[in-house]
Amino acid sequence: MVRGLSFLATFGFGGVFLGISPNLRDLVAGAFNSGLSDLDKYSPWSYVGCAVAALVFLTVLVNTGSRPK
Repeated sequence: MVRGLSFLATFGFGGVFLGISPNLRDLVAGAFNSGLSDLDKYSPWSYVGCAVAALVFLTVLVNTGSRPK
């Protein structure tokens, strides 16, 4: 549970920094828009690749948290 809360806190702090700094917010928004335009250039295969990568990432994330030590 602590791991989950620290994960959410990391996103919370990132959101605070994006809210405070307009330069950082513009930089992140520009990078996000650039990435989306690259995805559109190679669609639909790029969307399939992103979905597969997200599923693999989530599977690894969930399984590493449930292993006994």
